[in-house]
Amino acid sequence: MPIHAPDSRSVSSRGEACPRRSLAATIAAGASSRAALSRMIGRPDGYLSRFINDGVPRALRPDEHHRLASFFGVSDRALGIRDLWSAR
Repeated sequence: MPIHAPDSRSVSSRGEACPRRSLAATIAAGASSRAALSRMIGRPDGYLSRFINDGVPRALRPDEHHRLASFFGVSDRALGIRDLWSAR
């Protein structure tokens, strides 16, 4: 079942989704735990909690971001991945 895109509080002043807030909101709206989703992307249970709460790592790898976006049925950009080639 697709999860709705994060709300306006998850968007930066430049109109980009904030990866940590967007992911936290999307996870909260679903039925999966952060630990289960961390395992789904091949990481230890606390990986996504540390990313969201502590900012470690600074960014998820693009393949991890894509896998989470696919799982939730949203675009990579809805979860805050940035297009490095787009005009800023």
